[in-house]
Amino acid sequence: MAGNQRWSWPGRMNRLVAILRPYRLAQTRKALGACSGIALITAQEVRGYGMQKDHLESYSGDDAGMDFLPKIRLEVLVEEDHVEEVVNTVMREGRTGRIGDGKIFLIAGIDSGRV
Repeated sequence: MAGNQRWSWPGRMNRLVAILRPYRLAQTRKALGACSGIALITAQEVRGYGMQKDHLESYSGDDAGMDFLPKIRLEVLVEEDHVEEVVNTVMREGRTGRIGDGKIFLIAGIDSGRV
C-alpha cells in the first residue's frame, strides 16, 4: 500500500444475492433506497432458470438455441444489523407469486473496506 494508508474495516457485512425478474428491478431498487445499512448495490443482466425449467418452451428469446430466461442478479452489501430489513424488502418487491420469481442467497460475515 502506498504511504501509510491502511484498510479500514467499517464492520461485518452480509452479501445478499437475489435473482429477480428484470421488470422487478426498478421498484426493488427504489424500495432499497429507503433501507438503512446498505454499503453497495450492483445489478447484472444474467440468464438462467430454476423451478421454471418446464416453462422454457413458451419463451422465445433472441438467442437461437439458448434455453435460459433473462433475469437480474442483484447484489447488496448490507450491515449485519439491517439484513432482515433488506431481505424483506427484496422479497416483497421482487415477488409476483408466480413460479420463476427468483431466489435469495445470503452470505454472512464478510469483511469490507474501501479501495
